Formats: sequence, C-alpha cells, structure tokens
Amino acid sequence: MGSTGWDNFWKGERKSFYAVMKMATRYFVLNIEKIYHLKPADEIFDYGCGPGFVADSLAPKKIRITGADINEFFIEECRRNHPDSLFTVITTDTTINKKILEEQLSGKRFDYILFLSVTQYLKSVSELEDIIKLLSVYMKEQGMIIVSDVLDENTNNKKDVLTLLIHCIKKGRIGAFIGFIYYLLFSDYRTISKQVKLLRVSEQAMRDLATRNNLSCEKVHGLTLQKTRSNYILSFTPVK
Repeated sequence: MGSTGWDNFWKGERKSFYAVMKMATRYFVLNIEKIYHLKPADEIFDYGCGPGFVADSLAPKKIRITGADINEFFIEECRRNHPDSLFTVITTDTTINKKILEEQLSGKRFDYILFLSVTQYLKSVSELEDIIKLLSVYMKEQGMIIVSDVLDENTNNKKDVLTLLIHCIKKGRIGAFIGFIYYLLFSDYRTISKQVKLLRVSEQAMRDLATRNNLSCEKVHGLTLQKTRSNYILSFTPVK
C-alpha cells in the first residue's frame, strides 16, 4: 500500500466493519477447516490478520495462529485475546517487513499462510508479488499460501452485496448488514475508493506471478462469501 489512502484507512479502529467482517471471516475459516482438516498441530500465519477474527474462529479447536498487521490497535487487541500467540506489527513497506519477520519469525515455517481480503487494497500486482515472495520464505515444503477474496474482471459488487445480505438474514444480523452498507456509502471508505481504485488481479496475472516465483497455482471456488471473487492456493508442489 502507499503512504496515503488505504494504508491510512486500515490503521484506524474500523469497528463499523467488525460484525460483517467477522461473519465473512468465520465463513472462510469453516471452509478451510473442512477442506484441509485443520488440526492443533498445524502452523498458521495470518498476514493482514486485522483484529484477529481468524484466531477467534480457530481458538475453540485449540489451533493457535501467528498474525501480522499494519494496525497497532488490532494487534494489541489480538494480543489481549490470544496471549499465547505471536502477533506482530508490520508496515506497508515489504523491505521493512522482511527485516521485521526475520527477527520475529526466525526459524519458523508454516503449513498455511493466509492472505485474506488484502489484495484489493494493494497498489499493484508488483506489490502483491513482493509480498508473495516474502511469505514464501516462511512456507513449509508441503505448505501453502491461501490468497483469498481477490477482485478480478469478473467481480460483481452487486452480486457480492446480495450474497452478504442473504447470509446476514440467515444469521439474524440484518442490523449489522445495514450498518456495514451505511458505512461503505457515507464514510471515508467511499471517499478513498473514489480516489484510489481497488486492485483487480486477473487469474492469468496470478498464474504468471506464481510461475515467476516457482510456485504452483490452483484456483479454488467457494472459500469466501463473495462468490464473484477469486481464491488461489500457491505452493511449492502441485496441490493434490
């Protein structure tokens, strides 16, 4: 992210997003639990962990995660809620983050590295590639990077909003949905989105990125609530 725009936006507390974000993250976690049969011994790194919704969702299964985020408020909240886990403040500069992670994660390797709902706030595919290069260093030989909720040329915001609405109705959280939409329409989120367009990454761009970094790339459907967004599994070996 750049020095202005989305990076500054996500450094705020953003509690208006909490209810819907938590539901969407829970949906994602349930899906990866079901597909990959997560267990307490698994090492998981949530890069862009926000207020720790992944950690909250996995805690009942005794699965502890490592997290990193640019928002100091979020990281402090994660540390309070999950004192036995490691949460680290990072920056929007990948070069600086490389040094931070080298210090904080020395010798650690992960089975699953999650990059959830972050791609759209980056400046470019080049920036995404720098992050993937950084994260791949911490991936186990049979591990994977799960890049989820990626916007592309097929993303349809109206369809995605309808999907969120239906989910909120099913969960009895229509009030949370109304608050979420109101915030999107009348807050600084809307102002910034007009100035700094959300990044869209095509499937071909993702596959090319993976190839350049000697990674395999598998597109996976249905990991997130927003059905018109894409999800990819990056790994050192073909995903079976």
